[in-house]
Amino acid sequence: MRRFARHHYVERQIYIRSHGQVQFISLSPFTQAVFAGIAFLFFSWIAFSSVNVVFKQQIIASKEQRYVKMQGAYEERLAQLQSAYDELNGQLVISQERFLATTRELEEKHHQLTELMSQRQSASLQLDGMRQRYSASLRGTAGEAHGNTILMSVDEADQGADVGQTTTRPQRAADAENFVIDGADGGGIDIAGLAGGGDRNGTASQIDTRLTKLDRAQQGLINSVEETTDKRIRELASIIGMTNVIDVKALMKRKDGGAPAGQASGEAEGGPFLGLAEGEALAGGGDESAFSRQLYRVSQNLNTMAGLENSIAKMPLAEPLIGYHETSGFGPRVDPFNGRMAFHAGEDLATEYGSPVYATGAGTVTYADWKGAYGRMIEIDFGNGFRTRYGHLSQIGVKVGQKIAFRDVIGRVGSSGRSSGPHLHYEVWFDGIVRDPSKFIEAGHYVFAKQG
Repeated sequence: MRRFARHHYVERQIYIRSHGQVQFISLSPFTQAVFAGIAFLFFSWIAFSSVNVVFKQQIIASKEQRYVKMQGAYEERLAQLQSAYDELNGQLVISQERFLATTRELEEKHHQLTELMSQRQSASLQLDGMRQRYSASLRGTAGEAHGNTILMSVDEADQGADVGQTTTRPQRAADAENFVIDGADGGGIDIAGLAGGGDRNGTASQIDTRLTKLDRAQQGLINSVEETTDKRIRELASIIGMTNVIDVKALMKRKDGGAPAGQASGEAEGGPFLGLAEGEALAGGGDESAFSRQLYRVSQNLNTMAGLENSIAKMPLAEPLIGYHETSGFGPRVDPFNGRMAFHAGEDLATEYGSPVYATGAGTVTYADWKGAYGRMIEIDFGNGFRTRYGHLSQIGVKVGQKIAFRDVIGRVGSSGRSSGPHLHYEVWFDGIVRDPSKFIEAGHYVFAKQG
C-alpha cells in the first residue's frame, strides 16, 4: 500500500498562468488522497441516486406486491377463522335445538309418568285403606286361634302352589315409585344439575350420554310399572277366582262394581278398523310412538287393576271375628240336634260370648232383627250381588238402612235361635245363592296381610 501510495500520490504542483504571471499550487500526497476519497464518495452517491431513480418503480412495485400478498394471506386466514366460527356456531345451534327437543321430550315423558304413578297410587287406594282398617282391628289382640291367623302374607304368597286359574300366587306388587335412576358410577343422575347448567364444562357427548341415561331410566320405570301392574292384575284375578262364584270379566261388567274408572259397562265404541302396522304408520312410528303406545297400554292396565281392586273391595273377604275356631263348615253335615244329615248354609265360628262381630265389607243393612232359627241376625248388602248374614247374635248394634263401613262392629257373639253354644253363624250370598264362606276367607288371606 505504501509503494502504491508513493508511486501514485507523489507531490504534484498545479501551475496557473494569468496575465503573464505563473503561479502554482502544491498538492501533497495526503491532499490528493483526500480529494480522491471525496471524489469516490461523490460518484458513488451519484451512482446510487441514478440507480434508485431508474429502478424506483420496480422497488415500489415489489414492495406493493409483498404487501398485497401479506394482505391476501391475512384475509384468507380471517376467512378460515370466520368459516370455522360459523361452522362451530351452526353445530352449537343444532346441538342446542337437539338438546332442547330432547329435554322437552324427557319433560313430557316425566309428566306422563308422574300422572301414571298418581293413577297407579289411586288404583290401590281403596284396598290400602281397607288393609289399614283390618290391621287396626287386629291390634292389641293376642292368642288368636286358627280361624283368623293370616295363612300367608301377600308378599310371600308366591312361595306356595298356584291358586285359582292363574300361574302366580296373589302377591302385592312392588312399588315402582322406588325405582332408582342410577348413573354409570352408581351416584345417580342429577336432573337439577343438568337444568341448572352444572355440566356446562362437559362435552356434547357427555350431555348426550346423560340424556340417554335419563331416557333409559324413564323407559325402565315404565317397564317396571307395566310388569308389576300385569302381575298385580293376574294376582287380583287369582284372588277373585279362588271364591269360585263368578268369572272375572263378568264381575267387572257389573253395573255397581268393578268397571274400570272412566269406562262404563256397555259404553258405546266404534271407529274404522286399522291394522297395527297401518296404525303405527299413521301415528308416525318411532320410539316416541312406541313409548306412547306403551304408556296407553299401562294406563289401560291400571284402569283394569283399579276395576279389580274395586270389585275385590265389594267382596266379603275379611273375617268377621278375631280369635275363633271353626266348629262346622259349609255343606252337608250331621245336624247337632236331631242327628240327621242336613245342609249347612254357612260356617259356625266359635268364640267367647259377647265377642265383637265385624262387618266383612262396606254396605247397607237390609235386616237387623230376630229371624227364626238364626236368632238375632244381621244381613248386609254389599252391592254387586254380594250379601252376608250374621246369626245367633247376643246383641245387634245396627239398624235397617244404616250404612256400614268395612270392619265396623255390628253386633256381639251369642247363642240365640237354634244354637248349642256361643258362636257366629256366618253366611255369604251371591246373586241369591248361598256360597261357601271359607273360600272367601281364604282368598282374603292374600288381600289383608298380617301386620307386625
